[in-house]
Amino acid sequence: MTGWMGELEAATFLGLGAVAIWFHVRYPRLRPRTLVRAMVHVGLSFALFDLAPAGLHVCLLLPPPASVAAFVAVVLLPTLFYVLVSWLWLIAWLHDLGSSTPRGGHPAPAPGR
Repeated sequence: MTGWMGELEAATFLGLGAVAIWFHVRYPRLRPRTLVRAMVHVGLSFALFDLAPAGLHVCLLLPPPASVAAFVAVVLLPTLFYVLVSWLWLIAWLHDLGSSTPRGGHPAPAPGR
């Protein structure tokens, strides 16, 4: 897309990405506790996003100006947000797994003993 539509798409992704980062930082208790759950969230977000066209058909039952607003506000933005935040959770988990910070294990003897 060219012109203002491409700019609108980029602004939407940047805005939702900023909200996803804010959500990740602001609500740490809602993060998945395991890597498997983070992967399940990614799969579920893709499944919900795949159902967005069905939501469009439901929203088209409303009068024309309200149908577009309902689709964007109720279907498109929440599903896109969930896709972005689920990927953020997964990337955060993978980052934590790859960090070199010790997380326990067998205690090493103190130097000089």
